[in-house]
Amino acid sequence: MHLYLIRHGQSENNALEESLRVKDPGLTEAGLTQVDYLGKWFSVRPLDVLITSPFRRALLTTVPIAKATGLTPIVRTAIHEVGGCVSGYPAIGYQGEPGMTKMEIQKAFPGFEPEPDIDERGWWKSKPYESKEARILRAQEVVQQIVAQYAETDLHVALVMHADFKHTLLQHFLPDLPMDAEHFGALRNAGISTLKITNGSVILENFNCIQHMPAVIITPASHSETRI
Repeated sequence: MHLYLIRHGQSENNALEESLRVKDPGLTEAGLTQVDYLGKWFSVRPLDVLITSPFRRALLTTVPIAKATGLTPIVRTAIHEVGGCVSGYPAIGYQGEPGMTKMEIQKAFPGFEPEPDIDERGWWKSKPYESKEARILRAQEVVQQIVAQYAETDLHVALVMHADFKHTLLQHFLPDLPMDAEHFGALRNAGISTLKITNGSVILENFNCIQHMPAVIITPASHSETRI
């Protein structure tokens, strides 16, 4: 199995100070250009399964990949960014928000398949900000499910997701390496990290790859992406 962990393109919140950020931003013009290059990259590479976070910025990132590959994207709540869908910021606290509903996702992104837990109450269902313990448990469950479903296959699987949760997943896949921003650097928008998983072993084939994009559209790295 080849597993691609893809950070979304630059979001509209990336360009704003923390107090001005919104609960579910789209992509900037730079971000839309970045994800077009993701589509071009996957148009000449094998891809069998395409899974995306339900956040709008991840869904928009997935669109050109789906067009290039002809795959039906699976919208999966479990790979959302750390914290969940919330409004607010640390100085004033967070308020849980519904997140996009199944109908909203299907209308804005025709052909995408939301998983059953995404319903008329939205995908986050106005829950409070996710705790660190819940995030770690969620990452463990995602790793276990991906390994159980795909590890013994030759499939190429892509997860379109977010920086902080991507760091968390990498740490679970590679527990002997300090896979955090402090040691390995921040994850770039539209960057790709590739793992090869076979016979119980995990090999990091590349980390934070941005070579599919021209230098002029590569946006500055941020060490934390929570809510951005």
